[in-house]
Amino acid sequence: MANKLKTIAIIMARGGSKGLVGKNLKLLNGKPLIAYSIEDAIKSGVCDTVLVTSDDEDIIKVSKEYGATVSFKRPEELAHDTVPPEPVIQHALIEHEKISKTKFDIVVYLQPTDIFRPNNVISECVKKLKNNPKLDTVFSAYKTHKHFWKRNEDGSFKRITDGDYDSRQKRRNTTYREDQGVASAFRAKLIRDECIRVGENVDIVETDDFRTAVDIHYKFDFWLAETLKRKELDKNETLRDEFLGSDSKFWTQSIRNGYVRSHLIFAMHETGVFESLKNNDHLSSEELAKRNKLNPVLLKGVLNFLYHSDKILSKKDGKFSFTEFGRKNLFTDALLTMSFGAVGAYSCILTELVPSLRNEKKYGEDYIRPGDLIAKGSYYTGRKNYPWVIENMKKLGVKKVADLGCGSADVLISLCQQDKALSGVGVDISDKALDEAKDRISEKGLQNRISLVQGDLYKPSTYSSKIKDVDGFNAIMVMHEFLRDGKEKVIQMFKDMKKEFKGKYFFLGEFDCLEDEEYQKMPYPDRIHFLFYQHVIHPLTWQGLTFKEEWLDIFKQADVELVKMEDKLNFRLVQFVLKF
Repeated sequence: MANKLKTIAIIMARGGSKGLVGKNLKLLNGKPLIAYSIEDAIKSGVCDTVLVTSDDEDIIKVSKEYGATVSFKRPEELAHDTVPPEPVIQHALIEHEKISKTKFDIVVYLQPTDIFRPNNVISECVKKLKNNPKLDTVFSAYKTHKHFWKRNEDGSFKRITDGDYDSRQKRRNTTYREDQGVASAFRAKLIRDECIRVGENVDIVETDDFRTAVDIHYKFDFWLAETLKRKELDKNETLRDEFLGSDSKFWTQSIRNGYVRSHLIFAMHETGVFESLKNNDHLSSEELAKRNKLNPVLLKGVLNFLYHSDKILSKKDGKFSFTEFGRKNLFTDALLTMSFGAVGAYSCILTELVPSLRNEKKYGEDYIRPGDLIAKGSYYTGRKNYPWVIENMKKLGVKKVADLGCGSADVLISLCQQDKALSGVGVDISDKALDEAKDRISEKGLQNRISLVQGDLYKPSTYSSKIKDVDGFNAIMVMHEFLRDGKEKVIQMFKDMKKEFKGKYFFLGEFDCLEDEEYQKMPYPDRIHFLFYQHVIHPLTWQGLTFKEEWLDIFKQADVELVKMEDKLNFRLVQFVLKF
């Protein structure tokens, strides 16, 4: 139930700043100040909506450009510098709930003047609230060992921090500086009903980055923030130059480590070993092998390699457990996308690369990627973008959606789970995919809301008569596959769909390719995911892939209406909403 709690991030940004005029739009290292907080909220992956409340038209325009929702203009009486945050946040929440007809459970509060947010601080605040229903408020706090004093009414001073030391002169107790502007999450009912952010039951997310003290209100603050951000970029330059180490030994062993470890991690996910460890600590390789019906000798070697080569597993008395790092990172969408997609589904194109380069084998004829793993990888790639899709389907009145190239139906299942009023139909040409989808739908108890139809996406007439009652279509990373036959084929497909489904909506999600210059500006770790998509898996499986601008041209030539476009989503996925 906790995971279904809806979360809204609210960012306050008025236009009348006095200490530093126009600060919210002032360019800091080439980016408007407010953009940092908007992007942090989106990247956190835990905010269903990122809302900016402002009285300034320019701020509203820029906020939308960077992916925020701005559903109203803040009233003048709430835009003075003497107005505290609480009534502004309360107004923003209540007003947006009325407009969106959505009730939120958690509010994330971010200040645009706080831009040095440690990784995961937003998601950790929300996670603590979701996992503990007794908590009212969770906020970021800087851990310090400094003493703090206050002046008494008589002019004397009193220390307000604990002064005890242990035998090694280290403080037993630490003090925490509240940094709500960096990240704060609280129950929506607190601000909605009582106009307060901090309830009685509080928890904190500890941070130790001294830069969280930088709150930009004056010229010096801005200069300091800009300098620190520039240093951060310089650090990324080092990462670009020394991604796998600066000497040949480190470089070669990093390659070996990455090659082996990626396959082992995939195998542990696919065989259920990691799922077993997720729910049970201190299990031996023999116990894990028995639970998952695996070979104990082989499994022991795998687990010992991961234990010694990484920090994801701990081992005591021959029994394995997840470390905190392992439990935190092994089940993220980014890792699961890599594991099931990059490794599980696409390893065949790399093992068969030499004969393929020599024209001795060809993908699609001599070997093919496993469809079930493709579906899993695609699901985790797009999952964080589904709330955006659902929100816009609701706005457009889409109550029944057809998922094109549905595969094992994971996407359709997820959409219907998140929106109880939504029903769907999966369309795929593959018998095997539809059989697997049928089992998955039954397993989730959604057979009364999701049906399946076999059809050739190239020929809408093969399935149109069976899905006349749908309000719209959904296709995540599907349509690019048809670009292998040329742009004109895709244009014709859209024209044919328009004939069959005039007036229906089409939600299209596609990867936006990068230019060479964009890659060269990115640190190596940041570019690898995109490089793999753009220059390995798609060309080596004879698929087309293109740029956002090319898709816009395809829609124009097919004479379909572009209703909306969102290009600030995860994994550089662009969502287009079309109307036939």
